Amino acid sequence: MEFLNINKVFANTYYAVPDYQRDYEWTNAQNSTLLDDIFNIMFNDNVTNHFFGAIVTIPFDKDNATNISIDYNEFGIDQKSVKHIVDGQQRLTSFSILLKSILDLIENDSDINEDHKSRMTDAIKRMIFGTAYNYKFNPAPMLALNGNTGRFYNSEILKVSDNSNDTRLKGARRINSAYKMFKAEIPKQYEEYKTKFSGKQEYYAKLINVITQKIDFVEIACDESSDAFQVFDSLNGKGLDLTAADRIKNIFISWSKNGSGVQKWDALVAEVEKDTGKELMTSFFTSLFFYNKKKRISKNKLPDEFKKAYKEAACSDFDYFYKDLEKSGKLYGMIRNAKTADDSLNNIILDYQALGIDQVYVLLFAVAKHYEIKLEDKESDKKDYTSLAMTLQKLIVRMQVCDKNYNRLDAIFSEYIELMKNSSSIAGIINKIETEISILTPDDMFKESFEQFCPNENRVSEFYCRYIENEMRRETGNRNKVDRGLTVEHIIPQTLGDLKDWYESFDIPDEIKEDFNSAIVQNIGNKALLFGDDNSSANNNNYKYKLNVYENGKRGQNEGTPISTFKMVEDVVKNYPTQFLHTEVQKRAKRLAEYAVKIW
Repeated sequence: MEFLNINKVFANTYYAVPDYQRDYEWTNAQNSTLLDDIFNIMFNDNVTNHFFGAIVTIPFDKDNATNISIDYNEFGIDQKSVKHIVDGQQRLTSFSILLKSILDLIENDSDINEDHKSRMTDAIKRMIFGTAYNYKFNPAPMLALNGNTGRFYNSEILKVSDNSNDTRLKGARRINSAYKMFKAEIPKQYEEYKTKFSGKQEYYAKLINVITQKIDFVEIACDESSDAFQVFDSLNGKGLDLTAADRIKNIFISWSKNGSGVQKWDALVAEVEKDTGKELMTSFFTSLFFYNKKKRISKNKLPDEFKKAYKEAACSDFDYFYKDLEKSGKLYGMIRNAKTADDSLNNIILDYQALGIDQVYVLLFAVAKHYEIKLEDKESDKKDYTSLAMTLQKLIVRMQVCDKNYNRLDAIFSEYIELMKNSSSIAGIINKIETEISILTPDDMFKESFEQFCPNENRVSEFYCRYIENEMRRETGNRNKVDRGLTVEHIIPQTLGDLKDWYESFDIPDEIKEDFNSAIVQNIGNKALLFGDDNSSANNNNYKYKLNVYENGKRGQNEGTPISTFKMVEDVVKNYPTQFLHTEVQKRAKRLAEYAVKIW
């Protein structure tokens, strides 16, 4: 095991992605986070080095390289100089795309002195390309990706081959999207902070220095694949390291002079976690300090911040300190676990749980704490707070659908907390959120993104289908809303052995085949709600069979049928009476997007 900078990672070793690895999966949200981290290091003089994770490798195995995008024999590269990546492929691919983006920006910038330009680009080229060349005098990429994704990367991004590739396939699209995003965002950062630099030359030099000198990886080189996968499982498991909450617990207990620290800590945990089995203590302290400091404190710094903030009060009067902390813990627990005295508010929180966006609890906690909202009191007026929670949901939904980076929420919430502490009302915060929505995710962007929205988690799909179903009901004067707990029906089944089984006599366009499940089956236009027994009856059958289930329910049904129960099902039967292919999914997604704009 060795700690390496990125320039050392790509110094003498070629890395290849084995056949069994997944395609390039990182979205713009993840790559924006990577870029945000890099610029945070760049603009923070107190940061020395930043650890970006582990790379697990094994020796190159030609039997697991049948789909590789280059032939190492053409370059005269000894296979002993090549390693297969078991873990770390996504990070290395993103760093390679980032480096090529910077290279192209520098080479095409006439404002940079040619001598400095040459020195900077040479340094980058050494990390992207090896010293070996093939018979066409193309350099070998230090990172060899697989299949169409690799061919696209080599020909369209690195420009080292003319191999044919399909730009429509998922891996190629994501690489191209990452490349365009990096090339757009890097110049924007310069324009925003250019007063800090003498010119673009210094800006790019510092950026390259951060990437090559201040970012650390650890390479774990294994001899056998079984060892590598064991390491991979360990790295991605829970491990035994002390969490921030464990370290805070030790500090907390040390302050208790009468031996009651353990019992009081357990009582605090019970208030925060409400016997749910969720580990929420670190999240609680993150939210508490976000409110106090108006910014997110990293987990590794939370114990020190806890000690600085509370040591004097705890050592002076531990019981008083504890009661204050317990009050905050109880408040956070009610919010986080949907245990308030208001059912409508609890339903909104349960929807947040379905969406899986944990950052929202920071603001919900801050508002409830600052305005002393009595969430445990049924008689207390919580109307404004519930309105804020619903408006915040609208922001979160639009960010999720439009694939916006959730890291932006920290800056947004920090501003709202500042407003609160300067006497703004809850209504004022709601107005700020509405303004944020219109700027960050305007209606046309949201509508277009919703048409392409492909949530692959059923709990997320159920949330969106439930709200659309209820909006369809509202339009017809039906006030009976469906509640959560229904199953998500994929009209085109998720498990098709052969697409021809569904398409029958219809032609299947080549461009949709590879991404069919992720782009068509998971598309919101292919989903509806059903009761579990009807869903099981529809199962993986053909469309004609499914239409019969939609109209009549499962065999022997003697209660309400799907078409008479669900407006979304009625819409499918009415508008698509004979076939439901990818074209119908796209048409229906456009129709559902109209409802999404009305709701959110």
